[in-house]
Amino acid sequence: MNKNAFAFSNNDVITIAWSFGEKPVGCVGFAIYRIDNKDKEEALPNKAVFRNTIDPGDKSSEKFPIQKFYWKDVYARLEAERTGNRTFTYKIVPMEGVPGNFKPMTTFDALLTAPVTISPDVGNKMKAYFNRGIISTQRVANYLKKTHDSRKLGDIVAEYPGANELRDSLSGDMIEALTEFLGRAKVSGKIYAGLYELHDKQLVEGLCGLGSRLSVVLSNSVAKEPDPAGGTHVNRKGKTVDNTLTVDANDAARQSLIASHADHYARVMPNGHIGHNKFLVYEDDHGVARAVLFGSTNWTPTGLCTQTNNTMVIDDQGLAERYRAYWNQLKDDTIAAGHKKTDLQGSVFRDWNSRGETLTIDGLKAQSWFSPNTPKARSSQHTNEARPVDMASVIEAIKSAEQAILFLAFYPGSPSIANWVADAVKVKKDLFVRGMVTNDSASESFYYELVDEVPPKRVKGQSAKEDSRVEAAEAFDGTVMPEGWIKEILSAGFAIIHDKVMVIDPFSKNCKVITGSHNLGHKASYDNDENLVIIEGNRKLALAYTTHVLDIYDHFNYRIYYKKHGNGSNAFLEPDSEKFLQRYFKGTAEPLSAELRFWMNGALQMAK
Repeated sequence: MNKNAFAFSNNDVITIAWSFGEKPVGCVGFAIYRIDNKDKEEALPNKAVFRNTIDPGDKSSEKFPIQKFYWKDVYARLEAERTGNRTFTYKIVPMEGVPGNFKPMTTFDALLTAPVTISPDVGNKMKAYFNRGIISTQRVANYLKKTHDSRKLGDIVAEYPGANELRDSLSGDMIEALTEFLGRAKVSGKIYAGLYELHDKQLVEGLCGLGSRLSVVLSNSVAKEPDPAGGTHVNRKGKTVDNTLTVDANDAARQSLIASHADHYARVMPNGHIGHNKFLVYEDDHGVARAVLFGSTNWTPTGLCTQTNNTMVIDDQGLAERYRAYWNQLKDDTIAAGHKKTDLQGSVFRDWNSRGETLTIDGLKAQSWFSPNTPKARSSQHTNEARPVDMASVIEAIKSAEQAILFLAFYPGSPSIANWVADAVKVKKDLFVRGMVTNDSASESFYYELVDEVPPKRVKGQSAKEDSRVEAAEAFDGTVMPEGWIKEILSAGFAIIHDKVMVIDPFSKNCKVITGSHNLGHKASYDNDENLVIIEGNRKLALAYTTHVLDIYDHFNYRIYYKKHGNGSNAFLEPDSEKFLQRYFKGTAEPLSAELRFWMNGALQMAK
């Protein structure tokens, strides 16, 4: 084992990890200090306290040592915004003593990280943005309680213009990322957009502000509205419900775009298919495609604020030209189908998409894929169906994993990354795997793939079986919660986690990041308009996504674990050093915890 401390970041959170090269016998936890550019030290707070602590007030890690070997500074971005300093160093001090009387250990020296900057810039002409769309927090719960706002959360964060504290907080840098990219074409050049859901007022305003400098293929977003004629009917469950009409939630935005003189194409998909893209291409005034923006973020208040999402911006002519070529394929396929929805995604379009491309972006390898890329749409019989070409590439990336696979997914269907990651674990049992999903069908798929069983038919009210490495998100819903906590909101719609991302071996020079609009399963490749990129060798990018994935995994995993065990024991710090350390070490030195081995391996690779 190697003695080392390191820190890495994205645009929102800084992660710190450390190893002392051996079991720090006598240590009861760690005080962690953030050091700014003027050498001012500030101890980070802990979230946990010792049992029977009454009104601690100051929860500094000096008084309540952190009992992990990695930690997240979720306040770094707020500090950066307050002071203008975005670069920090972290000091990790092992502590000994008893509650109320802790002091730095003399047998182990403090560790210091290299400086780390909180920024979307990950090098190689790439930027990665993440929102703060976790709404199942005590912060959001207490805000709603304090303001007595009974409106739906989605309606609250949709308010624009005007001051909106919750919208600003939950969206993070995401709105700025999207609007700044649009701003590239305000004076010269042009934006090509392929979008799915579009009804955020601020973003619609930004698009319309481009006028004829915007060319957009806008798909339909299906929604239900009360039938103006009224009436009721009996649904499949035998309940009498009000009549509704199926409408396009993008209609208002579509009319605004037309009025703005944007070059607009309505891509209205048939049932079972969605035009799921969320990308922009910037073309300069010489007609050269210069940059592309893509990711999981829908252009809606929920996409910005109430789901977890990511967006990438890459300033590369080759990738931008490929996305512009795909945009032209979308446009041509839309025009060729006329008003006949079932003629969309024709053979010419599918054939073009089936030819992926490997590019070099600032010296790094990247694979670009679009869908649908199968000869035909998916049939009702999925047995022995052909593997889509883009998913074959994803599987090859998964098979290449040596240390870790980390992912977030919404609702990938089956088969998907949940199955393929389980297959990888069966071959390499020491792989460190962490995944969090919205729909428990994915976590269930991982569990049953591991044990080589077919998932049984679901029984209403029965929870899915899960392995703790891959779980479906849960909130504190008012049943089992830590003392003093209040009920949380789990979702403001269907999605909780909306990212579609995977990180493979983040500390390695061969690291890989997979991201885009694609839900990472067969269904999307067969039936949806999607885009997907696999980027290799950008460790800063991989660590930015690692920060995002583990931030979300840890948040929901804590709630899942607490609700299962329910006695509250895991909510308190352990005053006994040996009991704390035995969670992580076997005997005197050998790491017991898979999590600790992951961070120690990272510390070793980062030190090299």
